[in-house]
Amino acid sequence: MLSETQMRDTLNGLIEDLIQRSPFFRFWKADQVTPSLSKKFLISFDTLVKSFPALIAAGIARTTDETTRTVLAVNLYQECGEGDVTRTHHAIYRKFLATAGISLPTLNESLFAEEWRIRLFEYINETESIGAVLGALAAGEFLAQPALSRIYEVIEPHYRQADQEYFTKHLVLEEEHVKEITTIIAREAQNEDGWQEVLEGFKYGLSVWENYFDHLTNYVTAKQN
Repeated sequence: MLSETQMRDTLNGLIEDLIQRSPFFRFWKADQVTPSLSKKFLISFDTLVKSFPALIAAGIARTTDETTRTVLAVNLYQECGEGDVTRTHHAIYRKFLATAGISLPTLNESLFAEEWRIRLFEYINETESIGAVLGALAAGEFLAQPALSRIYEVIEPHYRQADQEYFTKHLVLEEEHVKEITTIIAREAQNEDGWQEVLEGFKYGLSVWENYFDHLTNYVTAKQN
């Protein structure tokens, strides 16, 4: 059986492979991304931010292990502002948009963002394996810090006047979340086929994220009619 460190290294390796082959991250460089492209990304990303609590809740509903349920519940509690509706992560993200002067259109959910949400929900709700559920959720947690840090590095100079808390807070929180979810993955891996089921879910989750970023590249670079 792999150690917890080896599991984490394996999953981080899959994340790095995705980032290296992703057209989005090859494109998303300071000398190529204008403020208008940053704005298009930020509008699209709103759909994902508001979906995170429901995805975590769906995962909690599938878990049977009390420790796993507790770790995910704490994550959900943080996403929901620890009981303060003005401090939910989505509210903090919307504060960034407002202070950046970005108004959301009435219908701002792109088809590819909707696909991202539906595919993850269906997988979490329908897969028979709890390990695969954890893997699918872990894919987003492991991807968040390396992806957001690259994205934020380009966005921040365009919106220096905006409230930066959403990005700066998440870059710290996600490191904690990765440690926590790695611990519960290691517990699940003790079950027969547990590690392989986690890997299966993780790779599926990454495929959904990769599809999102592939479409996002086309979306942010598309010329306006």
